[in-house]
Amino acid sequence: MKVHRSKTIAIVFLGCVATSACTWVDPIPGASSVTLVQPAHVSNCRSLGTTTSQVKARVGIINRSDEKVAGELLTLAQNSAVEIGGDTLVAEGAPSEGTQRFRIFKCR
Repeated sequence: MKVHRSKTIAIVFLGCVATSACTWVDPIPGASSVTLVQPAHVSNCRSLGTTTSQVKARVGIINRSDEKVAGELLTLAQNSAVEIGGDTLVAEGAPSEGTQRFRIFKCR
């Protein structure tokens, strides 16, 4: 019994680790052309609104990579920008617990 339980725990743990490395957010067509810039670069752009992106920062007891989380948050924001006709994003702060807010602009 004890060996079976240890194997089960190991399999669940490895499954969590494996899925924590996966990217779960797919870009929509046009999202890759939406750029992330500093606030000074949007002075001649039209503001279209804001979006708040949210993804899982933890899978079970495992923290996901900060890089993966940030990449998925950006992809979600790029998708939102495309949906409302934007082409430029400005982050309104760093990611926090799987959430980040962005302003969307039309610059081109």
